[in-house]
Amino acid sequence: MPTRLDVALIDVGGTLWPNSWPIRNHDAVGRRERIRAAMPDIEAAVVETLADNLIESSRPGDEARSISTENQVSINSPAEVLITGCLGRCGLPSDVDTIRRLRRAMSIPVSDRMRPLPGAPELLAAFHDLGLRNVIASNTYWRDADSYWEDFRLLGMAEHIDAIVTSVDAGHLKPHPAVFEMAMRWAGVPAERCVVIGNREENDVAPALALGMWTILVHPDDPTPIASRAHAVAPDLWTCAEAVKDMLGSR
Repeated sequence: MPTRLDVALIDVGGTLWPNSWPIRNHDAVGRRERIRAAMPDIEAAVVETLADNLIESSRPGDEARSISTENQVSINSPAEVLITGCLGRCGLPSDVDTIRRLRRAMSIPVSDRMRPLPGAPELLAAFHDLGLRNVIASNTYWRDADSYWEDFRLLGMAEHIDAIVTSVDAGHLKPHPAVFEMAMRWAGVPAERCVVIGNREENDVAPALALGMWTILVHPDDPTPIASRAHAVAPDLWTCAEAVKDMLGSR
């Protein structure tokens, strides 16, 4: 039976781009440049000490994300807590705007190091052709919506993205429902008109089902799942697009 869907809530790591997050030796150089730009009114020596603190404190989390782009609570303290601690050790105030600027400075751009998974741009375009709005719904550590917009513009994918909601913006990591609820508020639609596309049963499928959303588990960069409660399971992003067409009765 055809389903009415208005919005696709789409995960990123392992869904639109790979699970792995390659760490380059010169990432710290770029971060230092962005930290300096974020703190223009602070004495240069203090900014360099702050940069040392931020880069060294974030290293365990970066090393963990070189294995997986899926944010895990156990990787490190939340970014805001980490930044607040570094500012305090440097004798600097930790106001909301400063923390936001430094968090964005620590967000390593992806455009020159990570390509979308096969079929990712086509998936977004296909959803638009079907009349759906595309909302990125992602767990992140440093990235907020503005940081992701920059990534997707540089990757040439922003044209078919309507909104971005991250765990940083929502204040909670998936599987907490906050990311999905924030996306629904933006879209102004009930849960049953949303379809969630993601590669994690626990982070994407289970919380979406609990809210009454439609779900597709995709695994373009993961092993084939043994089982899933999702309405559809897709091995690649082209198959995912076909699954949505089936839900809509468009074939």
